[in-house]
Amino acid sequence: MKHLQEIYTALNLKNSLIELSNGNISIPYLDTYNKPDKYWYPHPPVLIPLFLGHGAFYYGVLKHFFIERDKTFVEYSLEWGYMLEFARNTDQIYSQMVLDMDMVSEGLDDKILAFCKEIGFDDSSDVDSFADDYGNIIDDYDKLINLVNDTPLTYVKNLSDYTGDYPSSEKLFNLDRIQDSCSFEIVDQSFTQNISNLPEWLKKGVSQKVLFDKYVANKDLKSAWLTLNSTGWKLTEAAKGLEVLKSLTDDNLFHLVADNWIDGFENSEFTAGSY
Repeated sequence: MKHLQEIYTALNLKNSLIELSNGNISIPYLDTYNKPDKYWYPHPPVLIPLFLGHGAFYYGVLKHFFIERDKTFVEYSLEWGYMLEFARNTDQIYSQMVLDMDMVSEGLDDKILAFCKEIGFDDSSDVDSFADDYGNIIDDYDKLINLVNDTPLTYVKNLSDYTGDYPSSEKLFNLDRIQDSCSFEIVDQSFTQNISNLPEWLKKGVSQKVLFDKYVANKDLKSAWLTLNSTGWKLTEAAKGLEVLKSLTDDNLFHLVADNWIDGFENSEFTAGSY
């Protein structure tokens, strides 16, 4: 994945987050945030890896093209087969990381405080207080510092309180966003039952490649992109699809993302794989 650094810069990610992703800042107590270039697992190109977790698991940036959607941060497990929005900004990532550290060490210690100083995180005492009051029970994460406002959908209790554009969590379904979403963003496929205007790329039994070709022929790049990021693709065909979209846009960031995905795929052990 040779273009990751250029992509991170183009996405305006915080330098401290880039340094963490590169392994240049040590992360105490946690072994779930590893450099993403250690191994490549099949994933849709809408996901830009930041960290490699245990096994086939990514933390990454969700970045859509040809559509008006904000970038956000997701976690993706091949075992799950779907992505969850766990953060909407960098400070939310840091709050959760420091909470996990605090729980392991049973309080703040010199290692954690040094880590917070290095990444410029000033809310460690608030995280520590949260740990004392709530532990790391996910149901209470909407009270965690930096997650109280712009709460990621994973931790939202009532959809009316959500201000983002992610389509689903394990408990909630944001129907208003269904036309702008790919299948990997739909946590539970039962959410899409009995929807009269369900997008074709979310329907069962559809040939994604045939559908993609139709959208490209109609110059409907948004639908082509969402189709390309929905389950039902051989990786070889997905790579060809990215090349097709590259030929139809001058967006430099898209070219970087496409080339980065193709490079990772071609140098992986999954050249005969699918997603």
